[in-house]
Amino acid sequence: MRPPKAKWKPTYFTPPQSSLTDGQDLTEFAERYLSLTKGVRAGEPLVFTEWQQWLLNALLERRKDNGRLRYRRALIGLPRKQGKSLMGSSLALYGMLAGEAGAEVYSAAGDRRQARIVFNEAKQQVVQSPLLSQTCKVYRDAIEVPAFSAVYRVVSADAKRQAGLNPSMVIFDELWVQPNEDLWDQLTLGSGARLDPLVVAITTAGYDKDTVCGRLYDYGKSCASGETKDPAFGFFWWEAEADCKLHDKKQWRSSNPNLAEGLLSEEDMESSALQSTEAAFRRFRLNQWVRVEESWLPPGAWEKLVSDKTINETDECFVGVDMALKHDSIAIVIAQVQEGTIVLDHKIWFPKDTGVDVHEIEDYLRTLHRNLNVIEIAYDPAYFQRSAEVLADDGLPMVEFPQTGGRMIPACGHTYEMIINGKIAHDGSPTFTDQVLSAAQRMTDVGWRLSKGKSKRKIDACIAMVMAVDRATRRAEEQGTIQIVDIWEMQ
Repeated sequence: MRPPKAKWKPTYFTPPQSSLTDGQDLTEFAERYLSLTKGVRAGEPLVFTEWQQWLLNALLERRKDNGRLRYRRALIGLPRKQGKSLMGSSLALYGMLAGEAGAEVYSAAGDRRQARIVFNEAKQQVVQSPLLSQTCKVYRDAIEVPAFSAVYRVVSADAKRQAGLNPSMVIFDELWVQPNEDLWDQLTLGSGARLDPLVVAITTAGYDKDTVCGRLYDYGKSCASGETKDPAFGFFWWEAEADCKLHDKKQWRSSNPNLAEGLLSEEDMESSALQSTEAAFRRFRLNQWVRVEESWLPPGAWEKLVSDKTINETDECFVGVDMALKHDSIAIVIAQVQEGTIVLDHKIWFPKDTGVDVHEIEDYLRTLHRNLNVIEIAYDPAYFQRSAEVLADDGLPMVEFPQTGGRMIPACGHTYEMIINGKIAHDGSPTFTDQVLSAAQRMTDVGWRLSKGKSKRKIDACIAMVMAVDRATRRAEEQGTIQIVDIWEMQ
């Protein structure tokens, strides 16, 4: 499979594992049997652009070992005006006509009106095709192929129940609207008996990461980076850089493949940038997630600090531990000063419903102590006191770090100062980044500290980082290798 061209390459995508694909079959099917339904070219054969062909080839990749479709679920993120409905309707019709016998294809969305957008596009294509109109029976909310016992229907989250379905393919439109995971889970889990099931969400970015779309977006970035190994999940996402200017034409092209291909005009983008609110333009035209609550950091400040620097075994390092009982995550962050910059490393656990394996956490800290020059291990005694006593008896340098205002307010200020001044280096892990950026400022009578605010996003790694950075900066300040300013006193 050819790599994507630089001018329309996705910002994030799961790399291919095979050159086998059904994408070319879909492209030929569309060009032969389908047609454009809108605009001055209505009625002409549907010919996908180069970037769309690459995307469909990647999405319909087949495995080398057994020839089955690689992906069972996929998330595609694109700004508006990229032909999402055309690709979705073509996929649906192809899945109904060229898929397994008894195919069940569904158009899904948060409400029936949205779900019908892709379906109506497909219905119009069937009506305009002499061959398909003879093969298919078209109804208001369904298309049937009696010869294959195949059907294509509309479903939505506002329906009472969608249990009992056996989908072979699902095209989920604008997943960001979805209020919860119920419909996604029902359609995904319902396809387990199929030979080659595929659930594809095609969406623009949302404004709340605490949703099924936000979760899958973070999961997809983790898969694309190699942090998570899930070869059955496909992720293809275009977006502009987080800190870009609204009128940055280079970022317009990198996030809008149709613009890069010359199929959209820069005048249209300029007009949208001038007429829309910044949040709307970033979401719908640059495909950037916009947080409901402002992050404690300015846009792009954290992302600029990605580095290949790593913790070494000889220099002093400081460890922060944020412990959880069941529903939160557990995070351990290491901070080490190297030539005036604090280099970070981390490990994050997500406890299951059965609870936390405390012994695993303790053993990991013992390993750090054996392998690194650990000066302090800072912890909140609220949830970690017993383990801290056990580890202290083993010779580990445990230091209490209560989550009080007197401790956390200056610690948050120190960390903010180091980030803003570019004195932090991290590996860019999507999971770590999400927890850092999900934290919000909470004002108190004597200054600000970090909290979840109204969000349910996890911030445990951010809290562990604050503890580790605070201890590392204070030590470095004593030694004269770093000078910090207590920003919290200036607020």
